[in-house]
Formats: sequence, C-alpha cells, structure tokens
Amino acid sequence: MKRVVVGLSGGVDSFYTAYLLKERGYEVIPVFFRLTQKASPEKAQKAAELLGLKLSVIDLTDQFQKEVIDYFVRYYRKGLTPNPCAVCNRKIKLNYLYLLMKEFGADFIATGHYARVVFSKEWGKHLVLRGKDRRKEQSYFLSLVEQRVFERLLLPLGEFTKDEVIKRAKAIGFPFESESQDICFIEGDYVSFVEQFVKPPPGLFVLKDGTVVGRHKGYHRYTVGQRRGLGISYGKPLYVVEIDAENNRVILGGKEDVLKSTVYVWNVNWHLEYEKVKELKGLQVQVRYRSRPVPVESVEYLKNGFYYVKLAAKVDAPAPGQVCAFYSGDLLLGGGEITKQGEG
Repeated sequence: MKRVVVGLSGGVDSFYTAYLLKERGYEVIPVFFRLTQKASPEKAQKAAELLGLKLSVIDLTDQFQKEVIDYFVRYYRKGLTPNPCAVCNRKIKLNYLYLLMKEFGADFIATGHYARVVFSKEWGKHLVLRGKDRRKEQSYFLSLVEQRVFERLLLPLGEFTKDEVIKRAKAIGFPFESESQDICFIEGDYVSFVEQFVKPPPGLFVLKDGTVVGRHKGYHRYTVGQRRGLGISYGKPLYVVEIDAENNRVILGGKEDVLKSTVYVWNVNWHLEYEKVKELKGLQVQVRYRSRPVPVESVEYLKNGFYYVKLAAKVDAPAPGQVCAFYSGDLLLGGGEITKQGEG
C-alpha cells in the first residue's frame, strides 16, 4: 500500500483530499502545521477523527515567522507587494511535507490545491496544470515550488469544482462552514498587522512629473493599480503607479500609466529549462492570482537572474514584489518576482 502525507488544515479542501486518497487505497498520514502561536489543530483533529486517522501536529512557528511573516513585513517596508501564499508553499508547506515524506517513509505528499499534476511524456517530467475549476484554480500559487516536488505531489482536487467538493464533503459528514479568504496569519486588515512592526509616516501624493496633489497616510496602505480610497479630488481618476518608499512618496497617474506592455521578472523558478520555454508558442504570463493571463511576445534573459518580458497585449498594474507566473495553455512553466513594471 502506498503511503501519502497529507497537509490537513481542518478546512473542507484538505479534508476531502484526505478522504479521496483514503478511498483510493492509500495509507493516509495527516499532518497539521502550526504556523502561529494562535493556530489551533482542533478542526484538523476533528477532521482526522472523522476519517479514522491519527493526526500529527508539527510546530513550524519559528520557520513561518522567518520565511513568511518577516518577508511580508520587509516587503511592505520597501514599498513592495508581497505574495505570502506563493512563498509559503515553496518555503514552508510543500517543503516540509516533502521532508516529512522521507521521515515517515511515505511515497507521496498531497494538498488541497485546485490544480493538477501530470507526467508529461513530451518533457519527461511531472508538471502542473491549471485546475478544472477556473474560478478557484490555484496553480499560480505553485509557480515558485521546485519541480522536483511535483514528482511526489498528489492534487486530487484539480479534477473537481469547489462546489462539488463542498457538496461531497457535507454528504460524508464534514461540518462545512464558510471559509475566510484572508491571509491566514492576519486577523483583521493587513494594514493594522504591518503597523505592529513598521509604520511609515504620512507623505506626499505626487504625479509622475512631481506635482503634489495631496498627502497619503503611509505608503504601506497602498498598492500599485489602486484607485479607490486615495481621498483625492482631481479632474480624472487617479491610480497608484509606483510606491517610492525611499522618498516616502506615492506616485499617481491615469489608467494609461498602469497599463504595461513589458515587465521585468527576477529569480524565475523554471519547471522547464529556460531555453525550451522561450521557444514555446502561445506563452502567457499571469501577474496576479485573479488576473487574466496575457500573451507573451518574447522572454529575454538579461543578467543576474533578471528577465525582460515583452507582452503582446498590455497588462493591468503589474506590482513589484508580486509573482509573475508563466504558462503555455494550461501548463504551468514556473514563476518569479516582478521587480519593476517596464514600459507602458
């Protein structure tokens, strides 16, 4: 019997993942990662009991603080827009599941992500595809994960919609409740959380030519592309174009100023070799989790881990610090960090 270590959070997705694998004949080893001091394994424990499984609780609070929370705060301090979920998957969740797989003598690991893992005969390796539920699919958050992990990763929910999972989980007794979409380690809003560690002072709203048009309440409160909540009366709608943390300024402009036809990406984690990727037809990028993919005209390696991506259509507000994921159709090719927006 094949053994699989399943990350069990206590939510419906990880519960049904464990259920499906158990039904398919796997020996399921559920683990709960305690990521913060306030995190409780109670729901995960009840989910495991419902499945007749014994839960292991693994304390990763120190690792999570260093790799995710400190990173999150550091990026806001720099005026960047972090992506804690993508970083957590690479540095914490899938990384430690992979390590535990070896410790438990298991064959696979599994999570409740809505994405698919397939073995590609064309490329001779395991790769990730978008999940079938286009409203929920989460391949984007797996773009930073090392490809070697996919050889041992099972993602059974990739073939289902979220509504199907909820309905089926309820039918077998899971006490489903509405789930929060907020960042897991933040209670309340992210601004209040960041201000526990750093509180940039008020400063100036300026246009691209330096014209002062108002005062901001702290640059950490704003993200590139934001229009609402600026509190500025102007002749046309204004958007956040850039966060200048060094000079404590938030630079504003019109809609045309946040639409970009190029983007610079750093430290790309390729699932296929770059030389193969750049020759693919139908290459696309996705610059936010909820944004639509945009066709790519070319990808050019510069130096020191930086890539210049020329787009075949303009993309809305690529924010420095966010993840830029590369695709060919449904196939995830990897991802890296947006460093600056490039030209309009």
